[in-house]
Amino acid sequence: MVQITPVSVTDEKAGAPYEDRDEDYSDISDNESIISDDSDNYADETLAERIIALKEIVPPQYRPYFSSFATKSVGAVEWTLKAGWIVTTSALFFASPLAILLASNAGGSRQDLSTQAQESSEIIAPGAAL
Repeated sequence: MVQITPVSVTDEKAGAPYEDRDEDYSDISDNESIISDDSDNYADETLAERIIALKEIVPPQYRPYFSSFATKSVGAVEWTLKAGWIVTTSALFFASPLAILLASNAGGSRQDLSTQAQESSEIIAPGAAL
């Protein structure tokens, strides 16, 4: 059977909870730096390890939210790229022949086209001599 033991939140040295404990750091002078000793340990760390360690910044209870947000963002970007590809290729498929047709007809007006049609019909008319 499990027994539960109550634990107090008081500091064993100070005797009172959350008391100012500057005496714990009395051996460090103002000129010394706590971080200076640790900076040598990070020299052999790779960039990938540093990026992976960034997840420790986010508290564990919020990590699922960030993960789902990142997943949804990647999905939205993929969908946008696919939609852009479909729109672009469809526009090229339909617009290219239209642009070629308009470019070939851009030199003449509507009356010129009708006279060209009459001339071509006269040439191809039945009974015409070659």
